[in-house]
Amino acid sequence: MTISSNALSPSSGGTWQQQDQEAIRQCLALPATVPCLDAIGRAMADLLRQHPAGVLSARALLDAVALIDQQLLNGGCEQEQAIQKRSHSGPIAGSVAAAGDAPLQKADVIAYDTALLREESETTYASPSSPAMALLRQRRRYAEQLLLLLPALNSWMQFTAEAAGLLGTTPMLRG
Repeated sequence: MTISSNALSPSSGGTWQQQDQEAIRQCLALPATVPCLDAIGRAMADLLRQHPAGVLSARALLDAVALIDQQLLNGGCEQEQAIQKRSHSGPIAGSVAAAGDAPLQKADVIAYDTALLREESETTYASPSSPAMALLRQRRRYAEQLLLLLPALNSWMQFTAEAAGLLGTTPMLRG
């Protein structure tokens, strides 16, 4: 679907690029249907007509979202392989307990505290607010700001959210 010719005409504020329609669709996770693409084109034309400077803001938001998406794709293995938690409990290396010379009878345990010969360690590397989660939160804020500039797309966002809730996944609608 192409954007109407008046949406691409130059103005004092800014102009839309051909790829902006698809960038908006991806940013807002909207379905790739003809009606939805028409709605995006109309919202773009409305913004250009009513608030030409808003196009520059919208394009800056789209660029920021594209940068975040690229960072998420290049996030690498270190984020996914970060250790959440690792615990270890056992005898201290080189101790009598490690050599197997610890007391074996209950009476001997009273006089011989094996807890002093044990080692416990816990390792936690990944935090709940990992860099990827921070990027996703920022991406969501940019998408919300884009919706403020293109309010006509709010109904499509609600429709998509409801369809995802019913299906348990992102809807794959065909037009």
